[in-house]
Amino acid sequence: MMYVPFITKATKRKGTQLDDLSYIVVKNELTGLEFTVAGPQLYFLNPHEVASERKRKIVLEKHEYVRLLDATSGQQRLIKGPAKVVPDPFESIVNGRQQPAVRLSKLQYVVVTDSLTGNRRVVTGPQLFFPGTYETVGDISEAVELSKLQYVQVTETLTGAKRVVSGPTLFFPDAYETVGDISQAYEVRKHQYLKLLDQTTGTLRVERGEATVFPRAHEEAAEGGVKDAVNVDDETAVLVLSKASGQQRLITTKGLFFPEALEEIVEVRRLVRVQPHEVAIVRDNFGAFHFHSGNASGAGNGTAFFLPPHCELVTMYWSSATSKEDAEQHIVRNAKQVAYKVPMSKIDLRAQYAFFEYKVRTSDNVELLLEGTIFWQVADVPRMIERTGDPKGDVWYHARSALIQAVSAVTLEQFMASFNSIVSKAAETDVAFYEGRGVRLHGLEVVRFECVDGKTAGVLQEIIQETTNRINRLQKQKSENEVEAERLHSQIEIERQRKQLIEARTANEKLQASVEGESEGTRLAQNTMAFLNMLNVSVPDDATRLQLLKFFTEQQTLTTQTEHLSKGNASLFLTPQDMQLRLQMPSD
Repeated sequence: MMYVPFITKATKRKGTQLDDLSYIVVKNELTGLEFTVAGPQLYFLNPHEVASERKRKIVLEKHEYVRLLDATSGQQRLIKGPAKVVPDPFESIVNGRQQPAVRLSKLQYVVVTDSLTGNRRVVTGPQLFFPGTYETVGDISEAVELSKLQYVQVTETLTGAKRVVSGPTLFFPDAYETVGDISQAYEVRKHQYLKLLDQTTGTLRVERGEATVFPRAHEEAAEGGVKDAVNVDDETAVLVLSKASGQQRLITTKGLFFPEALEEIVEVRRLVRVQPHEVAIVRDNFGAFHFHSGNASGAGNGTAFFLPPHCELVTMYWSSATSKEDAEQHIVRNAKQVAYKVPMSKIDLRAQYAFFEYKVRTSDNVELLLEGTIFWQVADVPRMIERTGDPKGDVWYHARSALIQAVSAVTLEQFMASFNSIVSKAAETDVAFYEGRGVRLHGLEVVRFECVDGKTAGVLQEIIQETTNRINRLQKQKSENEVEAERLHSQIEIERQRKQLIEARTANEKLQASVEGESEGTRLAQNTMAFLNMLNVSVPDDATRLQLLKFFTEQQTLTTQTEHLSKGNASLFLTPQDMQLRLQMPSD
């Protein structure tokens, strides 16, 4: 027999079956204590205990963790996976769920901050990082990968100090460091240099090639970075300014010139060449002019020089009908009006020409357009630079004024009859004006003129046409006269030569006849002498012998005449004596 004292009521309860992934929170209602019961098990509640609904354990994988906050003490605890976590009754999950661990590769890092102390630290890869209980993890950052020619400036945020990290390296900054942009180192070749300025002290330093230069902290490239040294030779010099003293000096020593830290290259100066017919004008810092003549020695070889410090080559601007661009390209457009100002750094002493086109008016109010050429020359350079800045323009405009005055004093007819002498007289006018400006006017040439007014131009063209026709007719007549004179001269010459031929032929015939006569006379004389000598004995009387000789001679002559007549090669002329005729004319 069993006695159960003071039991008035009994409740039959089942046990709570918990599997491996579940748990319950049990609370003692008498004491108020709470505790957790984790499976796997079959749990029977004790008296005065009540159980909560079954809850799932927190399952953490290998790369996960969870933070649990105890509401009664405020303490936190961190549990890394892999694990099955059963929170205490008053613990809750921070952030509401489990968190993944930070997976860092070889090139990554994170900054971890201790929320209790505020201290920071850097965690670098490669690893699977689980933070501490009170640590917060910043964003994943990439390490700075620097090649051999790269660098970065790193600033410490606590002190503001800067440092330079140069490659090649894989750089992980410290927790309190910030990294600037990746920059390229300066590759300085053998003929180059680099000036670096320290921004904290203002100090300049120079790095010469060959070198790979990494600037120091607070340094930056000055004067535009890497620059070429100047190769000083026979054609090149360097004008250098010392920032320490403010003085300039001209470097002419041959070789590569590298400026010092406080030196600045003001200008690279080329050798100024002056040809024998040129003069270069140099102005110094006091304003005085110095003249460099290409023919100063008289040898005609020209000269060359470098501009000294604080000096400049004087450039004048002369009037021109050709633009600067056309002049540089050697283009001549034959323009006749001054329209441009072109620079002249060397004075040409040779005779020069300029085209012109002037409008003038004669005394009878006929407006003419004259075209021609001005020939002029620079004679005295010091006087020219003293008196004028545009000698060519002065010559051009003064020649126009002289022509206008000269033409205005004559009529159109007078101008047409003697325009050459009028133009020459105008060129000789006011020589003192040109000498006062150091120039010489050699002459004016008018190559064409025309009337501006159309009607007057038409009349002038008719006059010119008639004059041209008259000149053509005179020229034609002159040509015909010259042809006729030449023809007569030729005929006279032919007749003169013919006369000489006749005279020579006559002289020859006379000589031949004389020779033949002498021969015939000699023969007759010999025949006569022989005939008379043969009759000396038979006919002693001289008169009788001569009578006989005459008889035989006449007979021989008749025989010859008869022979010629019989052959038909001769003409017979008879005289009354030959015929022994006597004509008796009756008288009135």
